[in-house]
Order: sequence, then structure tokens, then C-alpha cells
Amino acid sequence: MLAKQLVVDLGTVDGVPGKIEGVARVDHDMLALINDNDFGMTDGTGAFDAQGRLVDSGIETTVTYVRLPRGI
Repeated sequence: MLAKQLVVDLGTVDGVPGKIEGVARVDHDMLALINDNDFGMTDGTGAFDAQGRLVDSGIETTVTYVRLPRGI
């Protein structure tokens, strides 16, 4: 069995998106995190207006880079 070790708690890092879709290792001490805009859709009753048109969520697809406190 491989040992696991917490390197960073992304919930404590400023600027990290609330919904992380992907993680990639950039180098020994940096991660790239990506979220997506879910096609501009929101959940629940606010997803469509009174005419049945999609209400854009306003969420943009972003890539955020996080420098780790120590390399991996």
C-alpha cells in the first residue's frame, strides 16, 4: 500500500475556485487547478427566466496556480 500525505488543504488557499474540475502538477512545487462554467448553467429554479431562456451563471472557466509550501 502506498502512503498518503496531505501536501496542501486547498480549502484554505485564497483564490481557489469552489468547484475544482481538474488538478495537474506543473512542477515540483506548483499545481494548476481548473474549474469550468458548466455551460453557463445554474442549478435549481433560477436556471431559466419566465420565457424559458437559460440564465447565464456568470461563472467563467479559470485556471488557478497554487504554489505548494514544499515540493512533491
